Order: sequence, then structure tokens, then C-alpha cells
Amino acid sequence: MTSTDAPTTEPSGTAVSPSGVPDLWFELPPGFMEFDLGEDPEARMLRMADVTDSLFAGATPEQKFSLVVSGEYILQTMIAAGAEHVSSCLLRMPGDKLSQGTLCVIIERPDVGPQSQDRQASAKRTAAQWRKLYPDAEIGLVMLPYGISALCISDQELQIPGVLFGLAEPVAATVQQVQFCVPLKTGPGSALFAFMTEDIEHRTEYLDVLSGIMKSVSTDEPHGENTPEAEGPDAVGTEKPA
Repeated sequence: MTSTDAPTTEPSGTAVSPSGVPDLWFELPPGFMEFDLGEDPEARMLRMADVTDSLFAGATPEQKFSLVVSGEYILQTMIAAGAEHVSSCLLRMPGDKLSQGTLCVIIERPDVGPQSQDRQASAKRTAAQWRKLYPDAEIGLVMLPYGISALCISDQELQIPGVLFGLAEPVAATVQQVQFCVPLKTGPGSALFAFMTEDIEHRTEYLDVLSGIMKSVSTDEPHGENTPEAEGPDAVGTEKPA
């Protein structure tokens, strides 16, 4: 990915295992900004509105408003689902088109059961469950450097509350959702990586970006020395909040 005024790739650890260390690490490419999940939503939306104003001065007020509001709604949905990591990317696609996507990571652990797991069988079970839930999706198994993962690519219809836009009725939105379910090496359970974007037109570019993130998943903390630079759209707005 070619970055515009972007810092180097940021490592991110997620979820603390019973041993007191992160279950896994992964690297965010330029263009991604990790959210402080404990931040006040109003302050976050005001900051994101300022960022959108400065980065996309030529966009209409409606475009900017929609970008900020839909992004916050998705973020709140992920927090409610138990997200341990959420980051957002702002990308310039060809023609200077606004494009935004959101990455969420949730660690799912069984409350009871054995202390070890058959990771291949776990990934296969997840793929089978997804085939029932999403009959029109692309579903399969992929081998990452970290290990086997179930993969699901689907289009989802969301109903965003109209009150966010000053409307009485819900607003329909179609998003592309890409999910990787990675059985953990640190014990029973899985890490669910879920990426969503309304920019379905640029599916290929986003899949390239996600491929780089998933290839970086590791039990070891990365130091950025051997991080490959991903190819894709221009990255913008990558400052990580303090």
C-alpha cells in the first residue's frame, strides 16, 4: 500500500490469555487507525469529523456526515459484541473517491471444555456453520503463517437507525463483510477477524490489504523490520490516538 503522510506499520496485540500475555499479534498497514474503545463517542465523532473535513475538502457535507455517522454506528455495534480491537481505514480510491472500512477482532473462548483443541477440526466446524448461516457467501479454509483459518466473504444488508441521520425510518446499507476465524494456539478458542466496508466496488483492493494483515498474525510481537509494503490504494489519516 502506498501511504500518504503515513507512519510505518503499527503492531497490535489483542486479548490477554490466561498466562497474562496477548494471544496473538498482528500488524496494521499504513492507513489504519486503532480506536480507543473506552473513549467518549461524542468526542470521537467530533475528531473524526475534523479529520474527514481536512482530508476530503472536496466532498459534500452529506458524504462527510454519512462517513462519520455510519462509521460510529458500526463501531458501537462491534463494541457491544465484545470487540477487543477496532481500527478504521480511510483510503483514496481512483477518482479521489472516499472509501472507509472497519476491522474488528473478537476473541471467543469456551466457558468449559478441554484445555487444548484440534485446530484443523475447529476451523472446519466454523466453515460448516458459516455455510448454513450464509448460503450465498464464499466460504473456505486458508492456511496462514499462524495456522489454519476459516474464511467467509459475504454481502450483508444492514438497517442503520434513521435517527442518526435525522430520519424517521431506518436507512438500508449493503456492506461487504470478510471474516477470518483463526483457532488459537494459546488454548481453546478462536480469534475472529471481521472487516466491513460499504465500498463493494473496490473488493479486490480491500482483499489485498486484508491478506497482508492476516499474513502478519503471530504469537510473537512484531518489530516492523521485515514488514512487506502492501500494494493498493493510497492510505490517509493514519495517526494513532494517544
